[in-house]
Amino acid sequence: MSMSGDLRDRLKTGTVAAARIYRDERPPKSPLPAVRMQVVSDPRPSTMEGRQALRETTVQCDCMGTERAEADQLAEQVIAIAEQAGTVGTTSFQRSFVDSLRTYSERSADGLVTYVSSLDLRVWHSPAA
Repeated sequence: MSMSGDLRDRLKTGTVAAARIYRDERPPKSPLPAVRMQVVSDPRPSTMEGRQALRETTVQCDCMGTERAEADQLAEQVIAIAEQAGTVGTTSFQRSFVDSLRTYSERSADGLVTYVSSLDLRVWHSPAA
């Protein structure tokens, strides 16, 4: 599996959105709270001797809720999980760091408001041994 798939599985273990963590796209009208993950930057560091195993990938996590407090609480849960080192699937995660946090809201055509706390996480990872 990929790092983003392993990160999704990792976040499913400790958030109120456990079954609603999606990569790339949240299904229309799916229940909240939910997290939408997108890889923003994934450089492949190398030296003249070849690729380095440890990588830093930026992952945007949009933590969504029906109320501002719900979105903010979900963001804090995502941060608490990402800050811990551990191995999931084929990925060994080091500590991740919050690079930025934005808050905003979205209004659907039927007038429902979704509150979003959007995190940019710097996820340090390497293949599991």
